[in-house]
Amino acid sequence: MHIICIFAIMVKNLNWTLMLHRRLHMNTERKLIFFDIDGTIVTEARDGRIIPDSTRTALRKLQQNGHLCFINTGRALAEIDEPILQLQMDGLVCGCGTYITYHDNVLAEHTIPFDLGNRILAALHDCNLEWILESTGAVYYSSQTYHSHIGDFKEEQMGVIPNLFLVTPQDAHDLTFDKFCICDTPGSDTERFLKMFEHDLTFIDRGNGFYEVVPMGYSKASGMQFLMDHFAIAKEDTIAIGDSTNDLPMLSYAGTGIAMGGSAASVLDAADFETDTILQDGLYNAFRYLQLV
Repeated sequence: MHIICIFAIMVKNLNWTLMLHRRLHMNTERKLIFFDIDGTIVTEARDGRIIPDSTRTALRKLQQNGHLCFINTGRALAEIDEPILQLQMDGLVCGCGTYITYHDNVLAEHTIPFDLGNRILAALHDCNLEWILESTGAVYYSSQTYHSHIGDFKEEQMGVIPNLFLVTPQDAHDLTFDKFCICDTPGSDTERFLKMFEHDLTFIDRGNGFYEVVPMGYSKASGMQFLMDHFAIAKEDTIAIGDSTNDLPMLSYAGTGIAMGGSAASVLDAADFETDTILQDGLYNAFRYLQLV
């Protein structure tokens, strides 16, 4: 029994030593850090779209200490509002890796091919699905009444996004977009739509019949890998912080994944540790714990 107790103490001490070594290593190399927007940098619309002062302080200190800070979002560029752009991050990974910038220079971009886009639009109509089309320069909604969660997004973005357009059913073709979202309603045939494009698109299930849809091969993780290659930064020196299911690829892919407080169970499982909530200075506290601010 005495030997077992001594062994348990040795293992515990080793774990603490490894954790301390990892945290101390955080200070020795430049980090490539990826931030989700909603629920991570800024509160959700229902909470007033607040960017805590501690978040601004953390971002400023990280950059002053030589680390690279990138937004990594499911939003297309046209959907990123001015308060986020005014944070002056080093760059953006938009639309789940479909559009990447560094200091206002475009490093990579991918638009859904024109013919595929028209097939998608026809199928959305045939399968009776509600949709948003998202691109670098514009956001498209149907002019018809929405009966799903997408109607809430439409109301939230109307008057906020300059290049938001309403599309009539007869004009729902020949539109350029990078990614899109769908939501089912009574009478929708979601399974048919998913099956039709299973080899062309990746479907991110956000729950309650809502899917975020991106071209096959693109994700928040693919955007990370592109920048890791561009800056020659090792995976162990990457950090990602987020709170929702579309953050799972980047949290799993990063050297260190951080879940905001109150995240879903699947997000907590994918992360290395959970910080406090956004209004409890969660972002700042996470990087203070890692000894980067």
